[in-house]
Amino acid sequence: MIRRISIDQLQPGMYVVDLHKHWLDHSIWRQRFMVRDAAHIWRLREEGISELSIDTAKGDDLPPEPPPAPVVPLNRIEERIRSLAEIKAAQPRTVSLGEERRRATRLLAEASGTLSTLMLAARAGQHVDAAQLEPLVSRMIESVRRNPDALVPLARLKREDAYATEHAVATAALIIAFGRQQGIAEPEIEKLALGTMVKDVGQSAIDARLITKPGMLSQSEFAIVQSHVEEGLAVLEATSRLSETSVAVVLEHHERYNGCGYPYRMAGDEISVAGRMAAIVDTYDAMTSERPYRAAMSPSLALRQLYSEGGSQYDPGLVAAFVKTVGIFPVGTLVMLESGHLAVVEQLHADNTLTPIVRVIYHGARQQYVTPVEVDLARKVGNHYGQIVRAESFERWGLSPLRWQPA
Repeated sequence: MIRRISIDQLQPGMYVVDLHKHWLDHSIWRQRFMVRDAAHIWRLREEGISELSIDTAKGDDLPPEPPPAPVVPLNRIEERIRSLAEIKAAQPRTVSLGEERRRATRLLAEASGTLSTLMLAARAGQHVDAAQLEPLVSRMIESVRRNPDALVPLARLKREDAYATEHAVATAALIIAFGRQQGIAEPEIEKLALGTMVKDVGQSAIDARLITKPGMLSQSEFAIVQSHVEEGLAVLEATSRLSETSVAVVLEHHERYNGCGYPYRMAGDEISVAGRMAAIVDTYDAMTSERPYRAAMSPSLALRQLYSEGGSQYDPGLVAAFVKTVGIFPVGTLVMLESGHLAVVEQLHADNTLTPIVRVIYHGARQQYVTPVEVDLARKVGNHYGQIVRAESFERWGLSPLRWQPA
């Protein structure tokens, strides 16, 4: 049956047959396609699609009507996210941010290189020894323990030609921080991180052009991409011994809380906690990474999207915990201040992450650099720049995120 719905009702697993917009008014060249994930829906929103028609014979229909619930306006969502971020659990720091960032930079390069070697081995049908990653995972946990504001923000910065491996490493760093915030024991965090590192090994069997294809995938192409989950597990089971937790991450990181994910369409508590956590970190890192077919979202916008989909796509309790883990203005984020200046977040205050120490670098209205100055937004006296208005994109302003990362 053909059903006309709004973009707000669209969910992964639905098959779109009409965008109800003239083809000259958007850059989506396919009119019929299967909706892949939340990022796919977000791109349709960015293209100005407000209504579309789906074919329920080829994809999912609307879910049964839930009991009436109060509508939460966007500004209320923002308020809830900010209140969660404000009470982010304090994490002790045993070394300075600068010292740990230098260690973390070397560690990330080593982890990415090792994982790249394993992916090449998988592509060549050779032995894949996931145990090689265990010492690196242990060192990543130690890094987050020493200073939680070093490894995770650095891991968000990726090279375009190394996205697959650096995405895997970044999601491992995220799930380590997430697991610590949840109070999970370190041996279990190691299993979560190892599973996250190898979760996309199966992509080595897929044509790389499909993974980075800028247009919409056909139904057959999407089926091929979906196969990377079970392909990856087959490779790993044949060559490595993985724990039950690591296997759950590999198998379930594309499952969704409402049952619209893949490969098994598991729902709710059918998905393990490991799988539900992996789904959140995988989506968040993908949203905040620059890709050939879309710009990176700011961390705050990505968290707003995740939070709005808590209870449908993602476990709402875990999403709330994740907001506390990363905060809406992580170290290294570009932000707009009330004065119109752009600044980079340098250091977070454990008792209130909404008023960090920032380095002012640019005047937005004049579109010119200013002499860099460090400002503590928590100070009542001496702050002439005001508070953070919103997160911004380095790319939008033509600024280099690598140049302005905290030293």
